[in-house]
Amino acid sequence: MSAICGIVSLDGRPVAPSHLAAMVARCQHRLVDEVFYHRQAGMGVACLSRDSSSDGTGACRPEASPDGHLVLVADARLDNREACLAWQPSAFTQRETATDGHLMFGTLLHDPQGGPGRLIGDFAYALWDGGQRTLQLARDAMGMRSLYYRVESGRILFATELSQILAVEGVRRRANRLAMAWHLSDLQTPPGCTFFEGIDEVLPGEEVEIDARGRVRRRVIWKPDPDDRLHYRDSGDYAEHFRALLVEAVRCRSRVASPAAISLSGGMDSGSIASIAGWLAEQGRDMPALRAYSWAFTQHPECDERDNIYRLAKRFSIPVKEIPAEQTYPLMDLSAYVPDEDGPFNLIYQGFVDKVLRGAAADGCRSAWFGFRGDVVVGGSIHELAGLVRDGRWREARHELAGLRHDHGLGRTRGLCRFGIRPVLDDALSLLTRPLRQAPFSDARLSAYSPRDRLPSFVTPDLALRAGLPGRDPLVADSNAWIRASHRERYRQIFSPLVMSVMRLVERQCATHGLVRADPWSDRRLAAFVLACPQHRVDGFRQPKRLARQAVRGIMPDEALQHCRKVMPAPLYEHAIRHLAYDRVLDLMTDSRCAALGLIDEAQYRALFRRHCRGAPQAVDFWPALSLELWLRRWWA
Repeated sequence: MSAICGIVSLDGRPVAPSHLAAMVARCQHRLVDEVFYHRQAGMGVACLSRDSSSDGTGACRPEASPDGHLVLVADARLDNREACLAWQPSAFTQRETATDGHLMFGTLLHDPQGGPGRLIGDFAYALWDGGQRTLQLARDAMGMRSLYYRVESGRILFATELSQILAVEGVRRRANRLAMAWHLSDLQTPPGCTFFEGIDEVLPGEEVEIDARGRVRRRVIWKPDPDDRLHYRDSGDYAEHFRALLVEAVRCRSRVASPAAISLSGGMDSGSIASIAGWLAEQGRDMPALRAYSWAFTQHPECDERDNIYRLAKRFSIPVKEIPAEQTYPLMDLSAYVPDEDGPFNLIYQGFVDKVLRGAAADGCRSAWFGFRGDVVVGGSIHELAGLVRDGRWREARHELAGLRHDHGLGRTRGLCRFGIRPVLDDALSLLTRPLRQAPFSDARLSAYSPRDRLPSFVTPDLALRAGLPGRDPLVADSNAWIRASHRERYRQIFSPLVMSVMRLVERQCATHGLVRADPWSDRRLAAFVLACPQHRVDGFRQPKRLARQAVRGIMPDEALQHCRKVMPAPLYEHAIRHLAYDRVLDLMTDSRCAALGLIDEAQYRALFRRHCRGAPQAVDFWPALSLELWLRRWWA
């Protein structure tokens, strides 16, 4: 993946070349092909280019207008190149082989206000207007590229990675206690809240404009429209429409050099991607050859999905490289868990991801495909019984309710109240309070969306107040634009801070191996479609990921589709922390940096862990504090 960085001098003085060089050097862990610089009065930018495209359109280079007043640097992959070609100014050469950055530049010049929202794909860019002396920074709505900035009295710094800003002379490193509190609150640090004071993040789907006086103006360039509604007479039309969008999402990400790696499980998310890619190749489309990297469980056979993996692989002639799960026990190989300076977020199963990326790079792959966002786009256990009733599907609604009651251990009355009556009342109240954008009644009682309620019991009692952690998650307020509870829940899952953190982390880890990350499930067109759908069409208790299953029927092998299921590798984590990595975990809990900062009660922390290892039910999640401890020891020793 490419990266960008730059410095703007607010008083017009020349930018010190050493400062820009420090930002570039700090990003040396990314494998890049070439570094391009552009300097002019009071401004300097750099592009660290890694072109993994099959046609040379992915190069990252500075773009300048003929008069030199406008300069764009962008880390991007455009999915609507054809549309952008039609929006180019007459002075621009209209050629299909133009880089994505060139087409973005032309689109922004053609329509400065609406252009940013027209761009579809994964991107982050900076646009400098030397005439007006303003800097515009923007990111794609799904948060697939990162962009940070710092406004000082005499300059503006921006970069793909926060640590690039820290590398510049004169920037102080001050840890942000609020971000740490958010991290301990179930890894839900919201976009915009960084772990260093004085450094901000451009929010997904946002444009930030900074003028010559250092004044900041923010505006939303794209977000899904809560008033969009889809109502098809034939239920099959939903699946047909979604299928077209999912196929297009895979096709757009296929403009990469061959071969391409895919992290393949036996489930719907990665299985759909592999099947569509293989199907498109059979249709004669120019697709990269896929190489699959898959978990192989022997000691935990209940987690093993190889039977279904090979059903898919055999059908589309995809070679599979098995990664023994026993080599990926969490925290056994700490080299796979070295935290990035930007923040402590890390995956529990990072050992597996590390093996996938190392294997892909060794096999000559230039891209790595994942299906991380599939669960929240079409799964997530979001059930809408009222939608089935409105469609007159009473029998199906009764069966769904019976299954939900049994799964949650509820009687008839409590089950009907929770899954039937309460959501209907919630939707009615939301409709009445919508002009005020107030929280619906039942949502206000959902502790899952209260950051203070999510803090584990071993956190110091006054941390939330001292750090300024709010009692209400801002994502709840954003989701209130949707009338129905099921749509609000879908919005929260798709755009959750946890999902955004996963996207950021995997992008950077791919970049360290010279790979571009691709996740077709993170296409904004899929998100917009699903949020406009009746949610009972998307997911069901008896047919999880109903919409996706219907969409890939005839593409994914029937037997593989029948056996797709959700498997959680929790036994791998539990066996690691209880036995194999017990001493290492206990060491991280002893003389804790988190405790030294007053974040946790160390004695209670260790006591809860020991009880858990003796077989007590896990009442708390230890991973947020463990990952924060790893970060503090690495970067704040």
